[in-house]
Amino acid sequence: MTKVRKFLYLIWDKKLTVSSAAVILATTGLVSNILGLFRERLIAGHFGASHQTDIFYASFRIPDLIFNLLILGALSSVFIPIFVEKLTKDKQKEAEHLANSFLNFILICTIVFGIVMFILAPKLVPFLLPGFFNKDINTDINTYETTVNMVRIMLLSPIFFAISGIFSGILNSHKRFIAYSLAPIVYNVSIILSMVFLVNKINPQIYAPAIGVIIGAFMTAAIQLPSTFRTGWRWRPIIDFRKGEIARMIKMMAPRSLAIGANQINIVVDTIVLSFFVGGISVFNYANNIQTVPTVIFGIAIATAIFPALSESHAKKDMDGFMSQFSWSARRILFFMIPATVGIIVLRAQIIRLVFGTGNFDWEATYWTTKALLFFAFGLVAQGLIPLLNRAFYAIQDTKTPFYIAVIVMVVNAVLSITLPFIPALGLGMAGVALAFSLAGIVWAILLSIWLHEKVGILDFNHKIFESTTRLIIASVFMGIVVHYSLYLFDLIANTQKVAGLFLQTTGAVALGGICYLFLVWLFKCEEINFVLQKVKRK
Repeated sequence: MTKVRKFLYLIWDKKLTVSSAAVILATTGLVSNILGLFRERLIAGHFGASHQTDIFYASFRIPDLIFNLLILGALSSVFIPIFVEKLTKDKQKEAEHLANSFLNFILICTIVFGIVMFILAPKLVPFLLPGFFNKDINTDINTYETTVNMVRIMLLSPIFFAISGIFSGILNSHKRFIAYSLAPIVYNVSIILSMVFLVNKINPQIYAPAIGVIIGAFMTAAIQLPSTFRTGWRWRPIIDFRKGEIARMIKMMAPRSLAIGANQINIVVDTIVLSFFVGGISVFNYANNIQTVPTVIFGIAIATAIFPALSESHAKKDMDGFMSQFSWSARRILFFMIPATVGIIVLRAQIIRLVFGTGNFDWEATYWTTKALLFFAFGLVAQGLIPLLNRAFYAIQDTKTPFYIAVIVMVVNAVLSITLPFIPALGLGMAGVALAFSLAGIVWAILLSIWLHEKVGILDFNHKIFESTTRLIIASVFMGIVVHYSLYLFDLIANTQKVAGLFLQTTGAVALGGICYLFLVWLFKCEEINFVLQKVKRK
């Protein structure tokens, strides 16, 4: 038993290379997203695209604002680069001291903000969701009271995510990704269990997934605690401002937090617009959860895995290594995101029917979610590259440039979001917000690329990114043609009105398209296919 325990500890806390970390994060990201889609299927099947689900998703907005401003911005742009810098210089005790000070500082800020938002929730809800209170909605719940209560319940989650986020930063800096990668899995499992065991025992029933969110947020911290302890870190009740490091981190994170604040304004604008469509917030979230799957599995996974290496290269003044790693990561993101874009566009109806087509998720909800997913897909490649581009700026400890770009994108998104859904000639309706999101994302990726080029030099290392992208687009187009016509083939041999037949049609088309894509990228001698084949051979 002791040997088994030691073996598990060895695997659990093993330091990973960038390639291995990317594979681990992609694999667990896939599992997490499958669970996330199952979670959404349970919610959609029970509540549909209804007023109650609109309340559930809308109640995330204020807690998400706290998390993104105080925690996500600090971790992605400040904590990991500075923590890695200390580890690189063999200053383990200083690094642990810094982690404690920063964790305690962030926790205090999160709790204070949470209390303020708890008090102000009754005033904020009508502002955030004006459409809820300016139309006649047939519902058996008190909209105002339920929404305020949901917001207040959700305010507990940023506290647990603050702890979890610092643990993630410590583990990532030590290149230990396994416990970190499992956190989203336990989060989704918690919400799934709440839907299975609580939804019929609580009134209103929509409180059930909210309770699952809080338990899941707590578990994301709990699952990372043992591995964090084994790095040598121990919690201490300190906030040390004497060395000036906390002040330096606050100064650095301010532009990043403001940039995230600009992005959060986009989300608030989108929520305000969507509140005027019954089920609009739900449809947007259902489609968004589909389109984020490849972004999380490939874009964020690869960007997260390479981030410590980029920070380390910058700390060592090795800019050739920095650019080589950036090019390597960008090409691998494109290798997966380009065919994913084509696949989602061709298979959007099948995907929506498979994931959400159950219970109270009716035809109207299917139509609008499918339409929104189509518009989301247009910006998928940009969404995959944005995490890498942002992290490249943070690795060189530049948080101001992404902020300026985020402000520009905020304006673009806001203008498009409040115009596209309401232009009668376009007929976009609530799906127009998804199109605005994609167009703003494309602008975001382009501006980040231009400014990063100005900061560090040519991004396309030996023109490899351009050459790979050209080949991948050609291969993906042919793949899309194969997928499209294979749908007709499987329609002849399977009853697609049934779940089993629809699953056979979709998976069969994906398999044939995948074979076509892999064959073509091998035929075109794309370097990225070697990476995939090597990983398959090793496993």
